[in-house]
Amino acid sequence: MPSRLPRTPLVWALALALGACSSVPERPAPDVPDSWFHAVRQQPADAEALADWWQRFDDPVLTRLVRQALENNRDIHLAMLRVDAARAQLRQARAGLFPTFDLPGSASRQWIENNNEQNPNSPIGQFIPDEDVITFDNWELALQASWELDIFGATRARTDSARQQIRSAQAQAIAARLAVASSMAQGYMQLRALEGQRALLVEGIELAKGLEHIARRLFEAGEVTRLDVESSAAERASLQADLDELGINLAEARLALDTLLAEPPGSIARRLTADAKVPLADKPIPPGQPLDLLRRRPDLIAEAAQLQAAQLQSLAARRDLFPTLALQAAVGRSGLALGDAFSTASNFARLGATFGLPFLDYRRRGAAIDLADAEGESAYLGFQQALAQALEDVERSLVRIDGQQRRLESLRTTLRHRAYAYELAQKSYRLGEANLNEVLDAQRGSLQARQQALQGRAALATAQVALFVALGGGWEMKPSAVSDADNTSEAPEHSEHSEQ
Repeated sequence: MPSRLPRTPLVWALALALGACSSVPERPAPDVPDSWFHAVRQQPADAEALADWWQRFDDPVLTRLVRQALENNRDIHLAMLRVDAARAQLRQARAGLFPTFDLPGSASRQWIENNNEQNPNSPIGQFIPDEDVITFDNWELALQASWELDIFGATRARTDSARQQIRSAQAQAIAARLAVASSMAQGYMQLRALEGQRALLVEGIELAKGLEHIARRLFEAGEVTRLDVESSAAERASLQADLDELGINLAEARLALDTLLAEPPGSIARRLTADAKVPLADKPIPPGQPLDLLRRRPDLIAEAAQLQAAQLQSLAARRDLFPTLALQAAVGRSGLALGDAFSTASNFARLGATFGLPFLDYRRRGAAIDLADAEGESAYLGFQQALAQALEDVERSLVRIDGQQRRLESLRTTLRHRAYAYELAQKSYRLGEANLNEVLDAQRGSLQARQQALQGRAALATAQVALFVALGGGWEMKPSAVSDADNTSEAPEHSEHSEQ
């Protein structure tokens, strides 16, 4: 009968070390559909159109504001600082791959009481001074080097993980730029829509004042009742109340753009004229394929880099179970002195090695592996969630654009009918075939139809911006940005189109 192996900590440590030879947990590839469900036509993505999507709206003011926001916005600056921090962490991780040098020095003095009872025949008696207190000096100065060899690759795995953290930070910085560009474009379109609504209300108020004046004249002539006068006055006051509320919304929209531009409040109000329409992209936006999101969406790139970094940390935790080997070398000079009796100094050199087998703390290292695996699983779920959200963003934008385009056509048709009805009501009122209330109803319907058409145009424009952003437009990564292991100063850059 074979004897049982003793269950000692060394046996458990060796078992864990053998288990560490296995790779990190493998996870299935993400499930990405082959085509978009709500796309009218499956067209390949236009990289040039996506790179500078704000220029697709053919509005020089919008282009200028987006460019200024990308240069000045504070959120972008904070994101770039996080990139710098990730680069510093990489340099810190890489330092473990190289020897460390130090220049240690030490000096000491001891005071020893002399009891004057030494044996004069002792071999060292002649070196002991005849003093009550003897001083003993000792000093050393050396150039010392130490190098822990990364035999099993734990430090290299952590270095590669730090590189992925840089890649993630760079993608997050690009995501911040894209978010700022999106907020600026949507805020600008909201501002233009509010300015258009204000112009409509001002026009409506002027018309209401004219009708009120006519009603008062007819009332004085005895042709209408007091009800017509009060109705026209109430209509004018209602429009004025709407104008006052819209002024609040307009001021808030301008302040939001000032913050995006990192400018003092009131800058947009002083710079922009209020005579521009809500811009629309005149060409269809080809969505490409869902697989394109994995290389274009900066948030997905960041999550993928975080997942790779977590997997490398899990690999490093397993490699920590292997033995360690470190080399030390030193050259220097040391000396000692015994009072005034004698002193000496000499050069020296040391060369040594240390070997370690981490079996006493195998429980802590095993817990580190479990923690790294849990963080890797969390990163994997985070990537899956980000991918699902990205697919939803595109599908939602496709549905919204298609619906808003059809809605805008219907609103334009409604506007034509309302405008014609208002024109007929005015003619009938002048001929005495309609009362003032019918004219007011027609005016109110025409004004509401114009407002709805303007809102429909703004809704379509914001949906177009949302689709550009959902497709990952607004930037292009340089192929060599993070491929070179020793070059970590390059970041994803905007293409020439995105800076125009």
